[in-house]
Amino acid sequence: SETSIRRYRPCSADGAVGMTVGSLFSGIGGFDPGFERAGYDVRWQVEIDDYANRVLAKHWPNVKRYRDIRAIDWRDVEPVDVVCGGFPCQPHSVAGRRRASKDDRDLWPEVVRCLRETRPGWFVGENVTGLLSSEDGRFFGTVLRDLAACGFDVEWDCLPAADFGANHLRERVWIAAYRHGERSQKRQVLSSFPGQAGRNDDGKDTAVGDWGAAGPRVVRAFHGIPKRVDRVRTLGNAIVPQVAEWLAGRILAADAD
Repeated sequence: SETSIRRYRPCSADGAVGMTVGSLFSGIGGFDPGFERAGYDVRWQVEIDDYANRVLAKHWPNVKRYRDIRAIDWRDVEPVDVVCGGFPCQPHSVAGRRRASKDDRDLWPEVVRCLRETRPGWFVGENVTGLLSSEDGRFFGTVLRDLAACGFDVEWDCLPAADFGANHLRERVWIAAYRHGERSQKRQVLSSFPGQAGRNDDGKDTAVGDWGAAGPRVVRAFHGIPKRVDRVRTLGNAIVPQVAEWLAGRILAADAD
């Protein structure tokens, strides 16, 4: 039934039960370190790009990785508590042709297939703000209907990375979806985000928690970067882990209530 949820909750050395997460469109890892720092166990990653896979293999050598999301048989994939991912933004970006569902790069149907077959308790998604107006809003309507058909209630909001300590605005749409009938405390997961908590009184950017500097303001100005073009492209596509960590913590708090 739609209310049936597959769960896998490993125990840590001290016997504590943790939440597990699977990462779609992992890139060089944006969601993954954020969720890990919130206390989750990353169980698998999906990424087709060769350079990004080398980065993932370096930082998560023991995590199972899959390449083409279209070729995955989800019946063979370990169930997790949370599925997360920033599905391709090119079909919706105002910098492109905005062909949306007519774009060959539109992989939203593959996200839906994953959710239907793996049945996680939560889905966390991210995309450019152009997603909201894509196809005059019809595409986002499809996203909401698809998630409802998968058994989820949905929240969404536009969160700027600058409000979480980044040196750039990077405003993105974030989606938090949880199972129908779950406790009402889970609602408003996306409320009360840090806002200007990522800024000092003098307006200078600071990092949330102990992440340290969010990175150079202009990465293209640095010489000697290995695989420079690939690095710039993958950095541009990556999310800011601080946002993922904050949202992952909100999910843990909602599950604990």
